[in-house]
Amino acid sequence: MTWRRLPAAALIAALLTLAPPAQAANIVAIVNDQPITELDLTQRIALLEVMDDVPRGGLDKKKALRQMIDQTVKIQEAKRYNMLPSDAELTDRIKRLAQNLKLTPDQLYAKLEAKGISKEAFRDYVKAGMGFNRIIQGKYQQDIKASEAEVDAKMAELKSNINAETAKIMNDPRMKPITVYTLMEINLPIDGEDQMLVQSRAIEAAQVLQRLKSCNGLKAASEGIFNVQKGKTFEADATKLPPQMRAALDKGGVGRAIGPMRGKTGIQLIALCGVRKITPPKPNFTMPTREQVERAVINEKYDKLEEDYLSTARDKVYVEYRDPSYAQQ
Repeated sequence: MTWRRLPAAALIAALLTLAPPAQAANIVAIVNDQPITELDLTQRIALLEVMDDVPRGGLDKKKALRQMIDQTVKIQEAKRYNMLPSDAELTDRIKRLAQNLKLTPDQLYAKLEAKGISKEAFRDYVKAGMGFNRIIQGKYQQDIKASEAEVDAKMAELKSNINAETAKIMNDPRMKPITVYTLMEINLPIDGEDQMLVQSRAIEAAQVLQRLKSCNGLKAASEGIFNVQKGKTFEADATKLPPQMRAALDKGGVGRAIGPMRGKTGIQLIALCGVRKITPPKPNFTMPTREQVERAVINEKYDKLEEDYLSTARDKVYVEYRDPSYAQQ
């Protein structure tokens, strides 16, 4: 005996008899005498995440139940038209899906199992999609076409969207040009905290400051002064520098330094080595080809036909909501 052959009332009685009460309470709906549980919905959500097939707007358990109902409809219709894939066809399709994810079928099954998704749940998901696609293609493939006017309209829509998105990005404050200062640290090390030594090194730093005319001229500017170290060169957004520091750098100009100041390891100077403007590149959106747009128009028509077909076919499916909160609105 299978669950499918049991009437709904007998099925519920069997579930209450065979399953622990907590497990039976997890049944949220019965579709054509088949129970759908909270676990089924959790598996469906996890499965779509693994397959990168989460619908726009996200997925919750109520939407997952709708998908499970639609899966029953798709398999039912595919059986009616003898369109269900064979085991060999299903295996081949799963192999190609795994390859798209850069996995072997066994690795894909292992990944699904690690997410709590059974092999049977995955195969039913693939089987339903294959069978239903065959029905839609068989019924409508010869009739669905995209007219020149429809393609023109879609291309105009895409161009308008691209222009609007470009304008939005270009108006973003982050796209405004920024001034970048190239700065260089100059350090005169000090061992200890002897104030006489600190004062002496500060005087030497002031001499370097007066002599320095360019960042490449530090060696000449520090001639005769012991242990003047050229530190790292780095770039800084001018708007993020302390206002007094920026004003001093601007006043001195490129090639000059500011200081002296007490650093962690000695007396420090900061030299301005360069100033440049950086303008973020304008986004470059590439319009799809006319052939791609035509295919998109056709796919949209297929999607509409698929939803219309499903809407009609759902009327042939019996659904009993065991948890009223899951009832479709």
